[in-house]
Amino acid sequence: MRFPEPHELPPEQYTWLRQARTEYAAAALCSELLHWLHLLGVSPDTLQRCTRLVSDEVSHSLLSHELYQLAGGEPRAVPTPPQLLTHADDPDASTVWRCVTAAAELAIEESVALPVFAARLDNAGPEDVRERIAQIHRDEAFHRAFAWDLVDELTEALGVDAMRAWITPRLPFWFRIYLRPRSLDHEPTYTDQQLAYGLIDRRQHWQLMQACARDVVFARFVQRGLVEDGVTADVVAAEVARRAQDAAAHPTPATG
Repeated sequence: MRFPEPHELPPEQYTWLRQARTEYAAAALCSELLHWLHLLGVSPDTLQRCTRLVSDEVSHSLLSHELYQLAGGEPRAVPTPPQLLTHADDPDASTVWRCVTAAAELAIEESVALPVFAARLDNAGPEDVRERIAQIHRDEAFHRAFAWDLVDELTEALGVDAMRAWITPRLPFWFRIYLRPRSLDHEPTYTDQQLAYGLIDRRQHWQLMQACARDVVFARFVQRGLVEDGVTADVVAAEVARRAQDAAAHPTPATG
């Protein structure tokens, strides 16, 4: 069983089927984070909130699959590669620092998701489509708040200096999707009927994510004292671009 390629489904179906897979994988990652938080003995409130996060992500996967079907998709399984179901970053670090990485990445992702789902909701037409997207959007606000609260809880436990030293060199990797320069000239456009299923113009999609990452998310790290002096969003974006150019010039050989 394999996941379909984008050209094999109409965009309104592919978008939501892929979202169902993304949300399912997010549930697995949050489950792993929850286990680490148990090991660290964090507050019961934090554990309860993270438990809700896991449940929400499962619900979002189901809601996304329902949106795929509302867009005309046939019932089908959603195969998810094992590598998407576990945290791969900083595998050799201790549990507490893996938690820091997971919490920071979660804060970035959930913050960026909010304006994207707000735009999806603005475009959604049929009431049954709007209801499902609205539920996801409401939950994303809770997820964002939890992620930043967890960053704060870990900062209180570990100290600002230690957190800053861990976070700053990882920022280009964490922001690589959102601050990477990209050409939007050849992005697909959608019909009004497709937009009514909660799709958004691809140019708008990337612009929303980049603006949120640069102007909102990065600023939250700075406000917490978690970014070294002289490291700005422009500095991080330049490093993201440099790494992308280097990767393009020296592609990793295919294996297998």
